[in-house]
Amino acid sequence: MRAVSRILILCFASVAPLMAQGGDPAKIAAYLKTLPTTAPPTYDEVQRLVLAANPIGCEDHPHASTRNAPGYLWQREGKPAILENYDEHRAFYGCFDWHSAVNSMWMMVSLIKADPTIAAGAEIRNELRTHIQKENIDGELKFFTGLHGVGADFEKPYGYAWLIKLYGELKSWDDPDGKRAAEVLEPLATWMSKQLVTYLNSLNYPIRIGVHPNTAFDMSFVLDSTALTHDTALENAIKESAMRLFGKDKRCATGLEPVFGDFASPCLSEAALMSRVFPSPEAYSKWLDEFLPPVYDERFQGYSKEIDAEHGDNRDTTGTDEEGLQNSHLIGLNLQRAADLLWIAKGLPQNDPRVPVFRRFAAIDGRHGYDKIGLGGYLGTHWLATYALMYENLQEQGTQASATKK
Repeated sequence: MRAVSRILILCFASVAPLMAQGGDPAKIAAYLKTLPTTAPPTYDEVQRLVLAANPIGCEDHPHASTRNAPGYLWQREGKPAILENYDEHRAFYGCFDWHSAVNSMWMMVSLIKADPTIAAGAEIRNELRTHIQKENIDGELKFFTGLHGVGADFEKPYGYAWLIKLYGELKSWDDPDGKRAAEVLEPLATWMSKQLVTYLNSLNYPIRIGVHPNTAFDMSFVLDSTALTHDTALENAIKESAMRLFGKDKRCATGLEPVFGDFASPCLSEAALMSRVFPSPEAYSKWLDEFLPPVYDERFQGYSKEIDAEHGDNRDTTGTDEEGLQNSHLIGLNLQRAADLLWIAKGLPQNDPRVPVFRRFAAIDGRHGYDKIGLGGYLGTHWLATYALMYENLQEQGTQASATKK
């Protein structure tokens, strides 16, 4: 009997490393060889200028009268009338809706920070100086603090997350324009940070849908900023809430994705967030083993398949022909998947055999999304370009890290 027990113990001991790596390492290595070798999109100077053209072209274009909360830009009592001198009392009135105006501003700042000599630099600085003025931000703060009831949820949490992300980008920019804009934006960012702490602490359950209110998705955006601004109160609220809401999750329903209208993957967004929350790569790996299926499992294969955003009977018909491809969300889903997969790979022990698979999937998804940005029309190109840049920034960080190790 003792001999049998010893054999069983040895068997379980030999299986444990395989399970701890989210599957059979030999199968993972063999599976990697079956994946197409796809080069990530190339973001050279020309491509970055193309991306920059999207926010520059829409930041001064006022929202339609049907967008955003009543009173932000349009008065809706009787015939819609635009707010008098709105460009003096509002900062984020362009690019289709409020959060798109904010993330477009973030994109411009990110571009010029990375390349101060970018050909569109003068235009970017002009947008920053025009929109981020004390009078404009005072008007924004007055509007948001004056909201009550259901209206107080306007742009919470997604828009708040983007505003805080923009603030972090400005705060960490060693440039006179960046320092000036960060100082001006600080009161609004500070207020929204406190509001998000209250919001996160009040959540009994997370929101898991693949669009704006997704809890894990928005938390990740905010973490991008807290790392730059050292906002420990908000960072702690995110990490504590993440462990409370997601720490015991298992067997995410990857096979049910995508859902029509998604621009974020519920499963990958959560996995990406938790890669930044667990105290060690080993702890994260153990959680991920039970959360995602093995990379070679059929339930994971949807993440490398091209998403059809152009055909089918379930296309969104709320847009107009002028706005372009109505289902631009599914184009953006490719780009967000790519970014999430890079975060997941980054959070694991670097000898984990899944790391190169996740990175290969990211390259495939990134290429699928980037090649379709132009199909989004006005409805999509402004924010699709932003998501493309977020993916590129992560990709570039990984490339630089690999070069440093060599």
